[in-house]
Amino acid sequence: MNATRVLNDSLGRSFFIYNMTKKQRIIFISGLVIILLFLVFYQAQKNISQNILSTNPSTSDTNKLPMSNVSLVVEIGDTKINIPTTTGGSLYSALTSAQQNNQITFSGKNYPGLGFFVTDIGSLHSRNGKNLIYYVNGKEATVGVSSFIPQNGDVIVWKLQ
Repeated sequence: MNATRVLNDSLGRSFFIYNMTKKQRIIFISGLVIILLFLVFYQAQKNISQNILSTNPSTSDTNKLPMSNVSLVVEIGDTKINIPTTTGGSLYSALTSAQQNNQITFSGKNYPGLGFFVTDIGSLHSRNGKNLIYYVNGKEATVGVSSFIPQNGDVIVWKLQ
């Protein structure tokens, strides 16, 4: 029995792929695989982008924080800066606000799932195997800037180590 007779649909037409030559079938199936791979990678990239946006400290809900004021002292080298912020906000949001108010400059990189890592702040720059570490009230911080919630009067000291 021939394959086209076995795979006839209810209207009596032959299943179209079996009427193709072997070369046409290979091209057709290859095209379907490429389209499928494109869709899978597109969806994966879309999910990664959404995860980055949802974990990016700059997109956090700082507008929903209570409006109590917190005052921080940030020491960068020989420079001391008083930074006002709000209760419940992260150190990252306080630094971002201070940067927007031209009090400091800083930059770094956000790592999804880990948080934001400061690589440059004021005159201090990570390089030659040394990294920026911050201390809170004389003790080395145990969490990143996007996870640390400062309290009123905290003294944040940045060191290059």
